[in-house]
Amino acid sequence: MGSGINTKLLEEIGLTGSEIKVYLALLKLGLSQKGQILKESKIAPSKIYSVIDKLKEKGLASEIIKNNVKNFSPAHPSRIIDFLNKKQVELKKQEELLTSMLPSFDELRKQVKKETKVEVFVGWEGMSTAYKTMVDGSKKGDPYYVFGAGKDPEEKKRSNFYIKHTKLLLKNKPDIRIIFDQSSREYVNKAENVLGFKYNKRFLYQKTPSEITIHKDKVAIVIRKIEPIVILITDKETAQSFKTYFEELWKIAKR
Repeated sequence: MGSGINTKLLEEIGLTGSEIKVYLALLKLGLSQKGQILKESKIAPSKIYSVIDKLKEKGLASEIIKNNVKNFSPAHPSRIIDFLNKKQVELKKQEELLTSMLPSFDELRKQVKKETKVEVFVGWEGMSTAYKTMVDGSKKGDPYYVFGAGKDPEEKKRSNFYIKHTKLLLKNKPDIRIIFDQSSREYVNKAENVLGFKYNKRFLYQKTPSEITIHKDKVAIVIRKIEPIVILITDKETAQSFKTYFEELWKIAKR
């Protein structure tokens, strides 16, 4: 094999290892018969005719009957460039065809229903992880709705947590609306003074031990205990149903 022949490159343009061995053998031998080619190329005898047929299809070999015996001849090496050019034309056509099919592929992708994901987080660190997951990828104007917000058994921890979370949330400038219970007015005023920010808020008289936050395709159900529990649901349809419920509560809540 010539030292200047890069067989790896020949593989990259579309020739198999066996095709390369046979073509190089033909170049070395010139017009030759099966036995000679097998001896020079060292490929399996059962593969020789199929490999030569592939080379003929690629324009790199030809067949000649001489004295009723099949002989094979290599095409000039410049035919490798012709083969590559032909392949590039075919690839361009395939690229254009695939490009025209992309909208159809995208429609199929959109039809796939994403699997509902449910995660449970326990404790204040777990709650922090859940809320960071909630706001990940948030953009300006994204709706961020909360209802059932109220006092907590660990009011100081809760206040510190939500002040920290709100600061993080405000960086993304979402559309924040919160429905608190009536007993939280004083707590809310203190939090707003610390933040220097006024919530878009309303109040309902009901007091619950849990609150629900909806953001994009996520719903966080927070059970307020000394060690809080957060059930985080990732599902577009579930989030939409909670958004609808929130809108109805917003209508009847007081300013």
